[in-house]
Amino acid sequence: MPHSTVMLNFEESGGGLPVLIMHGLFGSSANWRGVARDLSDTYRVINLDLRNHGRSPWIDNLCFEAMADDVLRLMDRLGLERARLIGHSLGGKLAMVLADRAPERFTHLVVVDIAPKAYPAWHNEVFTALRAVNLATLTSRAQAKTQMAPFVFDPDVRAFLAANLSQETQNNQTTWRWRFNLDALERAYPETSLMPELHGFFCGPSLFIRGAGSAYIGPDDRPIIARNFPAACLNTLNKAKHWPHTEDPAGFMQSLRLFFTQGCAPFGRLDQPRTP
Repeated sequence: MPHSTVMLNFEESGGGLPVLIMHGLFGSSANWRGVARDLSDTYRVINLDLRNHGRSPWIDNLCFEAMADDVLRLMDRLGLERARLIGHSLGGKLAMVLADRAPERFTHLVVVDIAPKAYPAWHNEVFTALRAVNLATLTSRAQAKTQMAPFVFDPDVRAFLAANLSQETQNNQTTWRWRFNLDALERAYPETSLMPELHGFFCGPSLFIRGAGSAYIGPDDRPIIARNFPAACLNTLNKAKHWPHTEDPAGFMQSLRLFFTQGCAPFGRLDQPRTP
């Protein structure tokens, strides 16, 4: 069944070979501006907002097929026959779906701290924390972080979530709102926690970047990554957790640039035996 597509918001910078960047759940293109800025000295960077995030339209359907249609439509609109693809967390799952579904459209795949598998409902506490923020009486992001504290203990996560609050003024009254469609994200969470079936169609170079302090990619995930992405490699950033691009920006950018110029050679492919 065809899905309704939406016109995704995006930020474009630089010139050269195109690179698409897709953020994670509760995020937006704003979280990736540093990476986009660094890459724009060499590449044409398209840093986009997924549906129900950032400045892109809100729509109830959040299935991976519909989100993939959005991205392919954007590529067609921009005249991009092929591109390098970067996706983090939810965006990483979407990147895997896109590369598997339309392998001819992507030359390189970068998946940041997510594996091709279903995950437990790790974000239930996050949804509870977001619901605990009283937007009607909110006066500052600091107050929002305080209201989320009983449910989300990590201050970095609270800061990331609070950064998605924006102020709007109408009739001399200022109100706060989330930049993401909280209702739609919560309804779709059981589905987005899963992983659509992949067929192993993408045989191009694929770099999986994980944070050493993150539980999203473990040793047992190496075989399923290699099975679905035969030319995959894995790089662990020891200073990072689930947001390697902000927790170890230097290591992250070095990994990207090496991969985009040399493929998996600097990291070693997962289908090859590991050296002791």
